[in-house]
Amino acid sequence: MKLMQHWKHIRPTLAPADEGTPAGDPPAGDPPAGDPQTGGDPAPAQPDFSFIPEQFRGESGPDFEGFQAHYEEMSAAQAIQQEALADVPDDATGYEFAIPDEIDFGDLELPDDFKFQLKTDDPALAPVFEELGGLMHKHNLPKSAAGDLLSVLAKYQATEFSQDFAQSQQEYKALGPTADARISNITRTLAGRLPPDQATALQAAVKSADGVRALEALLLPRGAATSTPTPPEPEQKDPLKARYPTSS
Repeated sequence: MKLMQHWKHIRPTLAPADEGTPAGDPPAGDPPAGDPQTGGDPAPAQPDFSFIPEQFRGESGPDFEGFQAHYEEMSAAQAIQQEALADVPDDATGYEFAIPDEIDFGDLELPDDFKFQLKTDDPALAPVFEELGGLMHKHNLPKSAAGDLLSVLAKYQATEFSQDFAQSQQEYKALGPTADARISNITRTLAGRLPPDQATALQAAVKSADGVRALEALLLPRGAATSTPTPPEPEQKDPLKARYPTSS
């Protein structure tokens, strides 16, 4: 009798965990089998196209072809930029300011021996080229841009020189067909009378017709006539002799 009473006392503690749960209820903690409203599975999530720019998204859906073309254009532009940046030197000293071998001056009127002058070896101009190199590096210009820049500077200098050259050609023609002989005579006379530096300074005056005439006036020998000589007066006849002729 005491054994039966003891068994009834401990039996509840040995019962299975789900014993006593109402039939049909899911175990505690388990999620429901489906949507409690519809009884089915939840609706799938919509695809996220937020990575596509807004101009390629419309009511009918994303414009994948337009976006692909846009992406390819951007990729090509980036590749070109990367190639250009590969020729950018590490610092401003990486640019070489050398005069290009050939420069097209177009239809400018220039002497045959004209050359673009650039004093890259002048210490006084070194800070200018350093500043120019720094400016080019600041804007990520490639090394080849230095030659292009010098070509533009050469055309600028040639244009100025061409204007002076055209003016000197007009002055040369004003001296007539003996212009070369007159200029050579002045050059030879200056070299014979003056030191070389003084002769060179005065030689610059032959660039104009008036300058040539002025030097010719100064370089004439002393006492030389500068005007047309006066013709001799006609012989005076004796009026008496004309009235009373004598017989021989």
